[in-house]
Amino acid sequence: MGQNSMTQNTNSRPYGELEADGEPVAVVRLRVQLVLRWLAIIGQLVAVLVIYFGFGFSLPLTACLVVIGLAVALNLSLILQFPANHFLNRRETASYLAYDIAQLGLLLFLTGGVMNPFALLLLAPVTISASLLNARTTAILIVFAGLIVSFLALYHLPLPWRGTPPLIPDLFRFGVWVALMLALAFIPAYVWRVSREGRRMSAALTATRSVLAREQRLSALDGMAAAAAHQLGTPLGTIVLVLSELGARDDLPEGLSDDVALMREQALRCRDILSSLSSEDNDPVISRISLRGLLEEAVLEAGEHDKQIFVSSKANGLLATSEPMVTRQPELIYGLGNLIENAAEFAQSSVWVQATYSAQQVVIEIVDDGPGFAADILTHLGEPYTSSRRSKFSRDETGDFGLGLGFFIARTLLQRSGGKINARNLKVTEMVDGQMPGGACVRVVWPRDSLAR
Repeated sequence: MGQNSMTQNTNSRPYGELEADGEPVAVVRLRVQLVLRWLAIIGQLVAVLVIYFGFGFSLPLTACLVVIGLAVALNLSLILQFPANHFLNRRETASYLAYDIAQLGLLLFLTGGVMNPFALLLLAPVTISASLLNARTTAILIVFAGLIVSFLALYHLPLPWRGTPPLIPDLFRFGVWVALMLALAFIPAYVWRVSREGRRMSAALTATRSVLAREQRLSALDGMAAAAAHQLGTPLGTIVLVLSELGARDDLPEGLSDDVALMREQALRCRDILSSLSSEDNDPVISRISLRGLLEEAVLEAGEHDKQIFVSSKANGLLATSEPMVTRQPELIYGLGNLIENAAEFAQSSVWVQATYSAQQVVIEIVDDGPGFAADILTHLGEPYTSSRRSKFSRDETGDFGLGLGFFIARTLLQRSGGKINARNLKVTEMVDGQMPGGACVRVVWPRDSLAR
C-alpha cells in the first residue's frame, strides 16, 4: 500500500551515485582499477609483441610501446600518489575510465582502427562505468567512446598484415561500425539496469534486516524484563513480610506506623507489577495468543490515526476447526502492522482487517476504502523502491514521494514467517463486511502449522 516510516526520500540514490556535503562519494577502491589496468597493459603488450615478432606483421612497434607506456606511467603515478586502500570518487573513476578509452583508441588507431578485432575492448570501460556510476556519467562515456569508434572507422593506419593486405569492402566496414555502436549503447544500458536493481535490492534487504533486528531486540528486552522480575520477586517478598511484621507492632513511634503501612502498600504494588512481567502469558518470546489477539496487536503496531479499523476472525466453511493459537513473532506483528498503517494512510474512513481460518490454512485480508493501487504500480508492487500508491497523502516530510520500501519490508518479513502475499484492487460491486469499499486489498496466506511453530 502506501508509504510509511520506512520509506525514503527520492533524493536518495543507489550506492555509487550519492553526493554528501557537496563531495562525491567513493565508488570503487583504487586497487581494483590498478589491477584491471595492469591486466589490460599486459594483454596489450603481449598482443603487440606476438603480432610483431610471432606473426611477422608490420606495425609501428615503437609508437605502440609508447602508448602502452602511458598506461604504465599512469598506474605508477597513482601508486606513488595514493595509499593502497584509497577509494576513488565518481569523478575520478569516470576520468580514469575516459583515459582508458582514449589510450585504447590511440592504440587501435595505430593498428587498423575498427577493423582490428581488439576494437571490442572499447566496451570494457563503459561496461565498468555502467556497473559503478550513474546513468548520466555512463552516458557521457558512451558518447565519448562512440566518437572514438566513429573516428577510427574513418581515420586509422592500415591494418597490420603479412604480405598484401586483404581488400575489405566498405559495406563490411560500415557493418562493423554499426555493430560497435549498438554494442556501446545496449551492453552498458543492460549492465546499468541490472546493477541498479542489485544495489537497490541489497539496500532494501539491509533495511529489512535492520527492522527485524530491532523487533527482535525489543522482544529480547521483554524477555530480560521477565527474567529480572523472577529474580526480584524473592527479595521484594521478604521486604513485604518485614514491613507487615513492623506494622503489627504496638511500640512504633507516633506517625511511623503510617509510613510503614505506606511502604508495605507500595511494595505490594511493585510485587504485582513484577508478577505481571514474569507471567508467561505476557512474555512475547514464548507466549501464544489467539489469531484475533495477533491482529489487535498488529493494529496497535500501526500507530495512531483517524481511521476506523474493524478487526474480525472467523472460521472458513462448515468443517472449520477452532480459532488457531499462534506464536507471537516480531516479524508477523511488524509486517501486518506495516500493511495496516499503509491502508489507514490511504483509506478515506475505514480499514478492515479480516482473518479466516480452516484446518489447513490461515488467511488475513487488509482492505481499505481508498483509491486503490495504480494500474502501472500493481504489477511491480513488492519490489524495492516501488511506491505502492501515488496520491496527495503519500508525500513524506520533505514533500517528495517515498520509494516504497515499506511494502517490500512487510512482504519480506511475512514471507519469512511462511506467508504468501498478494495485492489487488477490489471490484466496485465486491462486498466487505456488508459494504462496498472499492479500495485496495492485501491478502496474506499461511499454512496453519507455520503460525503455530
